[in-house]
Amino acid sequence: MGVRDLLAIPRAYAAILFLDNPLAGAVILATTLFFPNIGLSGLLAASVAFVMTHFWQLPDFSGRIQIFNSLLVGLSIGAFYTMNIYIVGIIVAGAVFTVFIATVLGDALWRLDHLPALSAPFVVGAGIMGLVARHYTESSDYMGLAQASYTLIHPVADSFFSSLGAIFFAPTPLIGAILFGIICVFSRYLGLLAVVGYAFGYIILTHFLFEPHPSFLVWTSFNFILIAIALGGIFTIPGIVSLLFALLGVLMTALLVIASQNLLLVEGLPIMALAFVTTALIMLTAMKKRIGFTRPYVAPEPGLPEANYEKARLAKYRHGDINSLPLLIPVFGTWTVYQGINGKYTHKPPWQYALDFYITEGGRSFRDFGTRLEDYYCYGAPVLSPVHGHVSRIYDRLSDNPPGEVDNKNNWGNFILIRLTGGLYVLLAHLQKGSIRVKEGQHVTPGMVLAACGNTGRSPQPHVHMQVQRHAELGSPTLPFHLCSVVHHNEDRTLEYRVVSLPEEGDRIESARPDDQLANQFHLPVGHRLTYVLHEDRTQAETKQSLTVELTLLGQFRFVSGSSASAGFEESNGMLAFYDRKGGKDPLLDMWILATSLTPLTEIAHHWRDSPSVRLLPLSWLQKLMLAIVRPLGCGLESEYSRRWDNRANVWIQSGVHRLRAGPVRTSAKTEVIVDPNFGCRLISLEFANKTWRATLTETGLIADHGIPDWHQSVRAGH
Repeated sequence: MGVRDLLAIPRAYAAILFLDNPLAGAVILATTLFFPNIGLSGLLAASVAFVMTHFWQLPDFSGRIQIFNSLLVGLSIGAFYTMNIYIVGIIVAGAVFTVFIATVLGDALWRLDHLPALSAPFVVGAGIMGLVARHYTESSDYMGLAQASYTLIHPVADSFFSSLGAIFFAPTPLIGAILFGIICVFSRYLGLLAVVGYAFGYIILTHFLFEPHPSFLVWTSFNFILIAIALGGIFTIPGIVSLLFALLGVLMTALLVIASQNLLLVEGLPIMALAFVTTALIMLTAMKKRIGFTRPYVAPEPGLPEANYEKARLAKYRHGDINSLPLLIPVFGTWTVYQGINGKYTHKPPWQYALDFYITEGGRSFRDFGTRLEDYYCYGAPVLSPVHGHVSRIYDRLSDNPPGEVDNKNNWGNFILIRLTGGLYVLLAHLQKGSIRVKEGQHVTPGMVLAACGNTGRSPQPHVHMQVQRHAELGSPTLPFHLCSVVHHNEDRTLEYRVVSLPEEGDRIESARPDDQLANQFHLPVGHRLTYVLHEDRTQAETKQSLTVELTLLGQFRFVSGSSASAGFEESNGMLAFYDRKGGKDPLLDMWILATSLTPLTEIAHHWRDSPSVRLLPLSWLQKLMLAIVRPLGCGLESEYSRRWDNRANVWIQSGVHRLRAGPVRTSAKTEVIVDPNFGCRLISLEFANKTWRATLTETGLIADHGIPDWHQSVRAGH
């Protein structure tokens, strides 16, 4: 058991406020000790749960739910009963009991629909142990416990802070103010949600109950704070719709508080977090059962709203709209878009989402006179699968039309219909007779050769038609889609790489298939370590730092610096892409990511764009303050990249220009990477605010693993 394991207890305190920081947890722990009876009871329960989870080697669901739920049980018992030998025994028993409840509920809810257990184990455990405790001691009036006899700011503000403190059974304005400060340090948006949730819940309670007792408001309104934070920021992507969704959750929580108060008070039990837990699980379950993608979008994993927003922003930029299906180009080589989405010929509503492809040379689609099908450049060319899926239907018996003729009775001609895992279908049509290589029910993968381009159905000249539809019937309405990892051949003969492409009629495009040599230069295998000397020209300071590739338990590759700052990355679909920057300031890691944020691994890509996080720039405190005001959830840069081969130095030179345009904050930066065929990113530079940073690779190697010895190799200048 190491120091990292011991941090589980302060992390459990922070987890109650949806934070994951041991320092924040330590401060919260200290605030609970303002009332020693309460604080020590909670600490005892958390310690017992910590020992139990390690002794029994119980699974860890979403941040030690066993510990923080047992902690809440201990706090609740300490809030209602004076500690003595009997109460200590009840706290220990309650912690043990809650550990098992949390383990079972956590597993069941996760299996049900990847749902969080939240504080449901605490509600069950505290309710049971509260009834048990009544047989050993007289209970105090929970409504009047630990009420403050002073005014901190104003009665309204004090009521809000007291409700926040009630989460830890310390309903005083001072403790609540400290907790609110902690929340705002990590997320100003969560602070806003806390205020809005409390205010809306307060209005509902006072409307339905007219003049509720102040103590009742304090001991129930924390439910409104928690539900607003959970639904508006932690489990959904922040936005106007998610805020309205959170307010709907506050309304449902308030109604549950009103409906359950008399029922629970019959047994002398407080409402505690029952309303919050019930509402959160109901609404999150409902959102996960939706058949379509609409706002509010559920976050891929719970996290701070700023982090969720950044992930969603970057994903939309790189992968397109969430309601648009990503597809690969279904052909080899360079093709021209014959008819685009909303095309002027046949791509009209409700079949407007479709693309037609053919091959042109010098503006013509055929050689000689074009009187024979064989004269057309694309006739007989391979047609590839653009997706993973199963072949639902095929038709392969129609003869190809002579050039200029069409078959209006069989619009789609010979076709392949592929069913995707999500239930949608991809149609590839106008295929050559007798060319289909797959059978119905067969699994297909991206790039697999399926058939050949033909001229069957309503097709005056050979081409490939592709569309996405919801149903298997031919002629079904089409759905939005876009192409991924595409190289556009521009009129000025430059090659522009686009992660997301919606090509128009006349665009010449090809799939960005990776080049092995270039891919190797950017390849980052597990255990790979790069050591750089970082030089800053203004101060002439030099530091030696390393970056290491690690693989998390969830299978995510991360680039980790010596300061423990890190970023996730993927090498797939012909590109290297960084995302999910975590940790504190780290100039080397940030300039590395900024310079290579999105890098196509194909030599034919000359230009491309990306939108990395503004956090990668070393902004001044004034710029950060202004950004916090105009873009509280963060924003991205407008980055343009270019890459060229230097024959003299025998290296790739990858340059980037990064512009920040956010209200009054206007600035730009430049990056450059020297990519060596032998060592990869040998030199990285960043120019920003009249300063220049240069990172020179001095050593590369691999960290030792079981059966794999470590090795390292020095990088000499000019090699």
